[in-house]
This record gives sequence, structure tokens and C-alpha cells, in this order.
Amino acid sequence: MGGAAIKRLIYSVAGVALLGVAGTFLYQALANSLVYFILPSEYASAPESYSGRIRLGGLVEKGTLTFDSDALQLAFDITDSVQSFPVRYGGAPPELLRENTGVVVVGSFEDGTFMGDEVLVKHTEVYEPAEGEEIDLDELKEALR
Repeated sequence: MGGAAIKRLIYSVAGVALLGVAGTFLYQALANSLVYFILPSEYASAPESYSGRIRLGGLVEKGTLTFDSDALQLAFDITDSVQSFPVRYGGAPPELLRENTGVVVVGSFEDGTFMGDEVLVKHTEVYEPAEGEEIDLDELKEALR
């Protein structure tokens, strides 16, 4: 084997090793940033499968929505009509949050309670102005350009 062949072999082995290291880092970064979307009944059927951060989706159960403005603590139960779990969130509630509204909460479970760090409220894409407010169509068209 000549000197040029040995150099090529060394460069090839080094290239494969670098690709392996880069692939490992990429895999770990993706695995750590994945957040699964599940329903309460899916979590209840296999809680051991969801040990990290998840997106828990469902409806705000009627009669459970409370907000402590002094402590900035939001509490409600999330349900998919099969299973319910209490949710706690430290922060102001989203403006559109109501009972029987669809929500997605990002966080993790702690002792049977879902501790959220982000609350997203599902809403329609239809804009309805406040009562008594009129829409100036020319201004709306200009704003959408």
C-alpha cells in the first residue's frame, strides 16, 4: 500500500467518524426537543410512556376554571370526555380561555397534576368585532397588504 492510499484511508475513516459524531449530536438534539401531543385518556392508559414534556390537549372542564390574580396561578381540569387531569399554570390566563374551550397545554406531569408552562387556546379563524364596533373595510384591506 502506497503513501497516497494510506492518506485516503485515514481521511475516509476520519470523515466517517465525524459524520457519526455529527449524526449522534443531531439525533440527541431532535430527541430532546420533541414534544408529543396526547389526550388525557392516552396518558392515563400508558403514563410511563410520557415521562418528559408533552402537549396535553382537551377541553377546559366546566366548573373547574380558577385564577388567583395575587399569585398568578391558573388552575383547571382538562378532559377529553373520557379522562380528566388537573392543570396548574403559573401566569396570566390567555384572553380567550373559557370553560368548554379547546386548549393545548405544554408541560409535564408531577404527582398526577399537569404542570404547564404554556397554555394555547383553540379558537375559530373568524374575526368578529366587539359589539358596537364597526369595521372600516378600507383600513382592513390596507392592513392586510
